[in-house]
Amino acid sequence: MSNKLTEPTRVIIPVDMAINRTKNWRDFVTNVLQIKDARKLPKGVYISKTDIEDLAAYCKADPTIAGVRTYFTLENGQEEVIKNEIKFIMVLVRESETHPFGEDLLYVPDTLKNMSNTDTIDDSNVFDFTRPCPDCCDPTSPLFNS
Repeated sequence: MSNKLTEPTRVIIPVDMAINRTKNWRDFVTNVLQIKDARKLPKGVYISKTDIEDLAAYCKADPTIAGVRTYFTLENGQEEVIKNEIKFIMVLVRESETHPFGEDLLYVPDTLKNMSNTDTIDDSNVFDFTRPCPDCCDPTSPLFNS
């Protein structure tokens, strides 16, 4: 099946553009959420090499997997009293004739059950292995503090 989702999306942008875009994000979120403490500002997420390789292995094992989709999440409601982390969750996306942008695989498909080492009750295929910034970022990077 020919699907635009399987085409590469890798675009390398100039560093100055990346710095500008991350600053735009921080300015936007600070303004919209009226964040006064910069330490609470969601700046990015860290994903380990092992986790990336594991997702790549799933993609290689099932030819119907078109890629991975990420969603923003918030661990708790909007309570200020507790630490509240914005994270990405990731889910494999399968090519589908009825879903033009692919179908989220919320549960481990049969083709990948032998690879899954999850102990979840419902065979969840939703990955939460990101570590939010600012806790896990490079504070000296211009992407972090421009």
